[in-house]
Amino acid sequence: MINHQNIFTGKESCDHSAELISQYEVFVSSLFQKNGPDPEDDIQIIEIIGQIASGQIDYIRRLMMPILNPETIIGFSYTKPFGYNGDFFIIEKIYQHFVNPHPYYRKWDDFFHRLPAAIAVVNRKKLAVEILTKLSRKRREEQTSVLILGSGPVTEVNEFLTAAPNPYMHFDLVDLDKRAIAYAKSKNRLFLNQLNFINQNVIRYEPDRHFDLIWSAGLFDYFRDKHFVYLLKKFYQLVKPGGEMIIGNFNVENPSRKIMEVLGDWFLYHRSADDLLYFALQSGIPIENISVVAEPLGINLFLRLTKSVI
Repeated sequence: MINHQNIFTGKESCDHSAELISQYEVFVSSLFQKNGPDPEDDIQIIEIIGQIASGQIDYIRRLMMPILNPETIIGFSYTKPFGYNGDFFIIEKIYQHFVNPHPYYRKWDDFFHRLPAAIAVVNRKKLAVEILTKLSRKRREEQTSVLILGSGPVTEVNEFLTAAPNPYMHFDLVDLDKRAIAYAKSKNRLFLNQLNFINQNVIRYEPDRHFDLIWSAGLFDYFRDKHFVYLLKKFYQLVKPGGEMIIGNFNVENPSRKIMEVLGDWFLYHRSADDLLYFALQSGIPIENISVVAEPLGINLFLRLTKSVI
């Protein structure tokens, strides 16, 4: 077992840096020799990545370069074939628990899916399906409008409509990436009469109607605070009385954060429940209409904003 204490920080670590580097090289080499980590290696990998200093990130990436390519999920994130973090395709890989069958990469994808952050992403999709199902049961045969910001692969809508068809539910789906929209249209071709795809930046998007539900799970944690508040104000005005707006954001307590940033080059604005509450109050939303909930792991938080019936 590698001694991680004081790694790469302070005089002691400088004195032993050569020895530590040698130990890391041996450990990483052992992972490659068996074509990737087994579950019992997870804690050690997370400890190693979690304790490195910023000046050692390039070194760690060089060690891991054989799997930092689009053939693995973490490598797909690192190389960004679509040009940005958290694209629709990597989210779909997480939703579908995709594993590259090639023996050289399979264990690395298995490792990725064991990360708490990946599990939390799947949990938020399940939460979306639950919320849509409850809304459908509540509204029954009333016309119901849903707006999804940063819609990506639209998997949650697909699973909802497949399990509980409701012709009275209509969805406006906003995404900046034309490739995401093309993929989502193909995936949801049986439901296209209920889906309206909008290829726009959400900051510039100006809806011409109001909604029973506004949902955004994986978009706002890419925005700076001022843009977060601006969008809350903008879209909360479009919630119908009796409706709600639900905005997801990764929690500051994300045990996979360093793995995402170091190996995946995947950076988010992590926020606490208090941060989300503060943003909602800044947006002028009454305190009684604000709550913060989480998926089961507590890694994805959700700001829930209701609109009182007049």
